Amino acid sequence: MTTNILSVISAMAEVATLPPQGTIKHPRQPVITISRDYGSGGDVIASQLCQRLGLPLYDEDLLREVARRLNDDPAILRMLDEGFGHAKDMWLYRLFSGKDIGVDTYRDTLIKVVMSLGRLGGVIIGRGAHVILHDACALRVRIAGTPEVCARRMAAAGHGTEDSELAKAKDINHRRGKFVWEVFHSRLSDVNQFDLTVNTDRMAEFEDVVDMLVLMAEAIHSGRVLA
Repeated sequence: MTTNILSVISAMAEVATLPPQGTIKHPRQPVITISRDYGSGGDVIASQLCQRLGLPLYDEDLLREVARRLNDDPAILRMLDEGFGHAKDMWLYRLFSGKDIGVDTYRDTLIKVVMSLGRLGGVIIGRGAHVILHDACALRVRIAGTPEVCARRMAAAGHGTEDSELAKAKDINHRRGKFVWEVFHSRLSDVNQFDLTVNTDRMAEFEDVVDMLVLMAEAIHSGRVLA
């Protein structure tokens, strides 16, 4: 899905005027962050949520496009991908470019982008958005599943053999967890970081999960629960 780039830039300007500890209490639309295991259905659920609620979907492509339109450094754009290996790749970038890009620089850029998107409203996938918006009016969701079940699901969908998908699930889940820890010192296994954790191992229809999340997102956005 696409969104109005000028609206995002405007939201970033608004965020820039907030005090250092400022939070987004009243977004224009519901805000949902989706942290997901590989093969758990998190991306499908996020897409269906956007369709049901009429919200924009913020994935890695859109985040990179927003940063590109704002003329950020190409290294920063690449670092918006949650699979980025910070220490190794930052060292290589410094070696060949002579520019010093550190974790703090990346974290600051990421926080500004995610907070801006949080002010607009929408569904934000990954990138530690649940940590960034922990004190905001946002529904923070973790979509999980055991690697074995997720691998079978992905293999049945034609993505590869069950063994290869199992190895891929373990690798991607590890990198996602490492990303959140390196950037925010937070564990994906910490249930207190989420408002809801859903294990999709026995979920044949993701639409059932969407039904539940729609109700929760609307309740939080309307203030019927503590934000």
